[in-house]
This record gives sequence, C-alpha cells and structure tokens, in this order.
Amino acid sequence: MATKQNQSRLSDVNERVSDVLRKYGDTRVGKYSLIAPTLFVVAVLMVFPTLILMSYSMNPFVQGNIQPGVTLAHYLEAFTTPLYRNILFRTIKIAAIVTVIDFLLGFPLAYAAVRKGGWTGKLIVIATLAPLTIDLVVRSFGWFVLLNGSGVIITTLKMLGLVTSETAPTLLFNETGIIIGLSHVMLPFMVFPIINVMHTIPRTLEEAAQNLGANRFTVFTRILVPLALPGISAGVLITFVVSLASYVTPAMLGGGVKVLPVVITNTFTSTSNWPFASALSMILVAVALLVIVGYQRVLKQMDGVGGV
Repeated sequence: MATKQNQSRLSDVNERVSDVLRKYGDTRVGKYSLIAPTLFVVAVLMVFPTLILMSYSMNPFVQGNIQPGVTLAHYLEAFTTPLYRNILFRTIKIAAIVTVIDFLLGFPLAYAAVRKGGWTGKLIVIATLAPLTIDLVVRSFGWFVLLNGSGVIITTLKMLGLVTSETAPTLLFNETGIIIGLSHVMLPFMVFPIINVMHTIPRTLEEAAQNLGANRFTVFTRILVPLALPGISAGVLITFVVSLASYVTPAMLGGGVKVLPVVITNTFTSTSNWPFASALSMILVAVALLVIVGYQRVLKQMDGVGGV
C-alpha cells in the first residue's frame, strides 16, 4: 500500500514538473532555471578554485612567506626566465606531438572498429578501452619496464641485430619516453569520439565516391574527414589539453626532462612557493583556453562546421 502511495506521489510530482516545463520552458527565466544547476556545479568546482588560484598567483612571496598585496612579479619571472620558457615550450610541443600521433593511430582504429564491425570491431574497442581499467601509475610503470636499457624493446632490438649496446637508442628519461607513454595513455580519448561520429556516416557515401572514380585517399580527405570532423575536433582538444596537464606519466618517464605540471607540483611541495606555482598554473590554464578558443574559431570558419 505504501509503495502505491509513493508511486502516486512521484507521478504527481512528475506531472507538476512537466506542466511547469511546458509553461515556462521557452521563456528566458525557464531556460536559465534549467541550466542553473549545471552552472552552479561549474562555478563551485571550476570557477571559484581558479579564482582562488589567481589570487594566490598575485601575492608577494618574501623570505618563504606569502605576503598580502598584489604583484605580477611571478608572471614576469615565468616569462623572462629562459628555464621556464623552455619548459613551457617543451610542454606545448610534447602535447602537440602526442595529439598528432594519437590521431594518426586513432582514426584508422576508429574506422576499422565501425566499418569492420563484428568481433574485429569489438576487439578494437576492448583493446582500446582495457588500459583505462588499469591505474595510470601502473601503466606508466609498465612503460618504464619496457623502455629502460635492459627492457623488452632494447633487448629485442639487440637480439635481432638491429642495434648494439653502443648504438641502442635511449627511450627513457627524455622527451621520447614521455611521448611514448602519453600517446598510449591518451589514445582512448582520441578513438572514442571519432567512433561515435563514424557511426553516423553512411557507408554508401564512400561507395558512391568510389563509383564516381575517387581513390581511397580522396575518399578519406573529401568524405570521411569533413564528416568526422566534429569527433576529430573533440578528440584532438581532449588529447591536447589532457596531455598538456599530465603529471604522472611525465614524472615517471621524463627523469630530468621536466614539463610544466611536474615543475608546478615540485614548486608547491618542495619550496612552498605557492604564488609562483599558482602563476605557472594560471599560465597553463591560459594556454589551454587559447588553444580551445582558437581551435573553435578555426572550425567555425570552415564550411558546415561549428564549434565543439
């Protein structure tokens, strides 16, 4: 009996909410009311912490203590010191290289997963998704084991006679190790947005283009890429931004080669210079926002493509 009463009350509440939405849903107040919860969550979890970080970045830091006041000295130090400029450029470069590599690997995987279907498509999806079930530290340590001088990769190359102990490449504690590790970590974030869009592209469009004389490269550049561009753009942005802010993999595989997130963490923990670390963090946020806004504007200027 109590269950029926609860169901009746719930049904009444649903009907009242539906009536309100039908009555006020198209008004400005109704629209803002619907998105108010989302805006509140974004403000609490993203906007307010960023503002706090910005306020810290403008506090003077004198003799190991944060002082009241406003200064831009930390930003000037970050941009005028060659060390930090090089680290910023290295971080952007590594994120860009990882994004390109993941696109070159991810698009064929997404295409094969959708077009092949069956067990082949399922195996591709499972193989791409499976690494996400393993902790990031474990995956990065796995690459540490594979890439070191006595690891599987170098040992195999020596057994095949392709390299010797003197000519063996260094794959760890440099930019190469970071790029390899991040490319593996970020690959699912490139593949799955493209898969979602590829499902909406009819195979008949490719067949029609081939019947009209287009080769595979033309079909790829003139049919698949333009139609899959929303998924590609989402994958590119996610991969680039997350690679830009990655800490664990560069910290484990980079050694003395530092990227900005590693420097920020070390500054917070080792020197307690929160204002300078906050300034570096705000610079990283600004770079990510500039890339996102610039990328969206480029997409909007292209025919038939809006923002992400």
